[in-house]
Amino acid sequence: MIKKYKDPFGGIHGASKLSAPSPFKIDKEEALKEINRSLDIWNERKNAKKNIFHSFVELIQKKGQTKKALHWEFFDNSKVSVNIHLLWSKDIIRTLKNIPNEQVKDALIGLKNFYTKISSVKPDLSHPDILRCYNQTAKNYGLQKRKVELKNQIDVEILDPFGGIKLENDEFFFNGVCSDKKIILNSIEKDKRNALNELNFSLEYFDQIDEIQTKKQVNILKKKPKNFSFSYQTSSYYFDVHLFWAGKLIKSIKKVTKKKTRVALVSMKEFIESINTQSPDLCDSSVKLMYEASKYKYKPKRTSRLKHKELLSIDEGGMSYWSNKTHRWIKGRFNKNKNIFVAPNKNQ
Repeated sequence: MIKKYKDPFGGIHGASKLSAPSPFKIDKEEALKEINRSLDIWNERKNAKKNIFHSFVELIQKKGQTKKALHWEFFDNSKVSVNIHLLWSKDIIRTLKNIPNEQVKDALIGLKNFYTKISSVKPDLSHPDILRCYNQTAKNYGLQKRKVELKNQIDVEILDPFGGIKLENDEFFFNGVCSDKKIILNSIEKDKRNALNELNFSLEYFDQIDEIQTKKQVNILKKKPKNFSFSYQTSSYYFDVHLFWAGKLIKSIKKVTKKKTRVALVSMKEFIESINTQSPDLCDSSVKLMYEASKYKYKPKRTSRLKHKELLSIDEGGMSYWSNKTHRWIKGRFNKNKNIFVAPNKNQ
C-alpha cells in the first residue's frame, strides 16, 4: 500500500514558467494599484478641506494612521504646489516639479491613463518613458536592457504620462493652452495661492463658528483661522478682520459686527483674486505692502544651511537679485562637477 504524504501547501500549486505573468506585467499592475492609491489620498485630502469639521471625530480616530502617496508630495511647506512622480518598478522614473494644486488631479489621472495604455505583452519601446520603465524592470529582475531609436517628439505625437501638464523654466502650460495664458510661479503667485487657501479656511470656519462653539471644539482644533479673531473674550458678535500676506499682517479692521465680518472676508478674497501676479499694480498701497512682504520673505538670508555666500542678495555681498520683470529672486547655482558657482543670468 502506497503511503500518502500530506502536502505542506494544501494542494496549492504555483504557476508554471510559461503561464506565470512577466515581471513587466507585474510592475504595470503595481503601478496601477499605487496610482489609484495616490489618487484616493489626494481626493481624501481635498474632500476633507471642503468641510473641515464634518469628519472631526473621524480625524481623531485616524490620528497616527498616516498614508503616504508614492506618486506625489508637496513641493515645500507652503503646500500650494506638488511634485508628481512617474513611478515604475519601485523607482521614480522622472518627476514633474512645482505643479499647482489645481492641476494635480489632472496630472495623476494622466499618469493612470498612461499606465493603463502600456501593453504588458508588446510595450511600445519607441516611447521614451515606456523604454525607461521597461529598462527599470529589466534592472530589478536582472534582464537585458533595451536600446531603441526613440520617437521624434516634434514629428510624432506621443502619449504624455502627465496628461498634458508641462513645466518649462518655472512656467506652467495647462493642457496645450497657448503661451499668452502661461503663469510664472513667481513669489507673488505663491503667496497669492497661500493667502487664498487661508481665506477659504477662515470662511469655512466662520460659517460654522456657532456650531463649533456649541461643541466646544475651538480649543481642540489645532489649526486656527488667520483672517479673523474675536474682538472680545466674552462675545461672539464682534470680530477683528486681518489681511495676511507672506506670513505678515498687512492691515486689520477692528470691532466689526458678525454680519459685516463675513462681507469683509468675502471682499478680501475677491481683492486677492483680482491681483495680477504677473504684473502687480504697485500704485495700489495695499498691493505694494504685500509685494514688499513677498520680496522680503523669499530674500536669501544668512542661515546655518546657506553653504554658498554667493546665494545672498547683492546688497549683502552675494549675487542674487530681485527681478522686477518676473517678480522673484534670481539666484545662481553651484556646479558640483566643476566645483564652481555659476552666477545667475541677468535681466530675467
